[in-house]
Amino acid sequence: MWKIKRMMVWLGRIHRCRGFGVQSPWAYRLVRNVINERYPYYAYAPLAVAHPHADAVTRKLCELCLRLANYVQPRRTVCVGARDAAFEAYVKAGCKRTDWQDMTCEQDMGMAAGVDFALLFPSPLASAGLKAMADGAEDGSMAVLIGIHENNDMKFLWRECRRSVKDVVLFDLYYCGLVCFDRKRYKQEYVINF
Repeated sequence: MWKIKRMMVWLGRIHRCRGFGVQSPWAYRLVRNVINERYPYYAYAPLAVAHPHADAVTRKLCELCLRLANYVQPRRTVCVGARDAAFEAYVKAGCKRTDWQDMTCEQDMGMAAGVDFALLFPSPLASAGLKAMADGAEDGSMAVLIGIHENNDMKFLWRECRRSVKDVVLFDLYYCGLVCFDRKRYKQEYVINF
């Protein structure tokens, strides 16, 4: 059944393939060379063997996180809401020098300021994590919101992000949303077929 749903999502976004409709050169390069990159990266095969439990969508999201970590090269990575060893391994394969931190309670959210890369899973802490990151975000920082069309809390968080967070470029990939912080760019949202 989930294969039919994935096919329907893909067909509904087919006119957004390969960067069509993206006018910004920076955003176009990000879509073509990072988000929709189809060539296998150096770490895909060993990580697939190390984490065989991941389904197709989870593996696709993990591989995206590897490419994004390789692109951003974050000093600090924060994971809010879930403890998944696969995501941690993929991010660390993309940037070996990143310092991985799990945020598990409200008191930890103060440490999210100044983070370069964040993974926000569906949880009550996701909103506080994004707010803390947005308050101290540097240009080039990125947050990945997992499940923006599947979970009601994440749907609400994505709407709030679209409405109130300033100095960001948003990418709606259906399975996740990317929030790219950059004060030099106008706020914009792209819908991408991922």
